[in-house]
Amino acid sequence: MFDSNKKSLTNDTQANTLIEELAKSSSDAVKQLREHSRRSFRVKVFVEPASLSARDGQRFQGVTGDISSGGSQILLARPLGIGDLYQISFDRKELDVPPTYALCLRGRMVRPDAYEVGFRFLEQITLPENSSTEEESRSIL
Repeated sequence: MFDSNKKSLTNDTQANTLIEELAKSSSDAVKQLREHSRRSFRVKVFVEPASLSARDGQRFQGVTGDISSGGSQILLARPLGIGDLYQISFDRKELDVPPTYALCLRGRMVRPDAYEVGFRFLEQITLPENSSTEEESRSIL
């Protein structure tokens, strides 16, 4: 025999679960879930495909928006492939961090000639304690 009350209760429970998951995806919730605190840095950076066979001279210059030991936000003049791996090289005079590999997690067009790209480093990096390139403002999402 079919019990419509049980089915309705199950649907309500599923809907509540989905709403809770959606709430966790808000920008404030994402900030709270980050494992590493982000620091605002404006540093010249170079981004190129991680695979040597895919490089064919492609090297894109950009600037960091923020950075943590686990990832960085970078502003570039062109979009990148979400899900692709890249080698990130910081200007060592501005931020003494060795080149690292990173996964492109997200991207969005800020204006027609500027794209914000979010990266997660494959290995954590060590940031210097203080830097003249660090800004007082909070990081941009």
